Amino acid sequence: MKILRGLGVIGFVVLLAGCQMGPYPPAVNPPAQADAPRLAVGDTWIYRHTDGYTQLPRGTYTHTISALVGDVVTVQVTAENGSVVASDQFTRDWNWLEKPMTNIQRFRYAPAYRAFQFPLQADSRWSVRMKATDVAAGTTYNLARVDGEVDGWKRVTVPAGTFDAVAVHRFAYSGVETFERTQEYIVESDWYAPAVNNVVAGSYRSEYRDKTQNGEMDDGWRSNDWTRIELVEYRPARK
Repeated sequence: MKILRGLGVIGFVVLLAGCQMGPYPPAVNPPAQADAPRLAVGDTWIYRHTDGYTQLPRGTYTHTISALVGDVVTVQVTAENGSVVASDQFTRDWNWLEKPMTNIQRFRYAPAYRAFQFPLQADSRWSVRMKATDVAAGTTYNLARVDGEVDGWKRVTVPAGTFDAVAVHRFAYSGVETFERTQEYIVESDWYAPAVNNVVAGSYRSEYRDKTQNGEMDDGWRSNDWTRIELVEYRPARK
């Protein structure tokens, strides 16, 4: 796996080790590749969220495709109480058009944040630089970047069942830096299952360095939030 440039060896090792899930065994007879998903309005995925540090539950969220126009897929995210907590936009191959970056604010991406590069094949890699515009503030950051790689097929068991899923790891840089702190260094891991046209498990975590601290007792590295998700149910749209 690639090392985030500028992250620092110790910080990177801790961050990456903490983001791994499983261990999931290899798939027995994996396909050569995972093709792009076939999506339809009404497709629904329900995910259970847990805190990666404590393993405590963080709720269950329903993701439903509410619109599909051209290459733009709109996904409505609903909490257990029925309230709509987000409306995210993707391309048809699940690359991000408008969505919060891990642990920070909502951005609009140009080009799209490359979460996946279909067809997904073992050992394939990609790197994309993009503009990330803060949707609320209107500020555009030009240094955002995501490096992705495919780590092969696994046999993944989650509440929704057992699936052959391809492991995708991403290492991202937010591009948002201040005088006091570096940009976020992000590690995202997804296990994508063609059987459900989406992710069945995921791990998302980041850290940054407080630039006001640089001593022997405190090197300034700060861990941010860590979220894990598992698929509880998949409901394809009715034909």
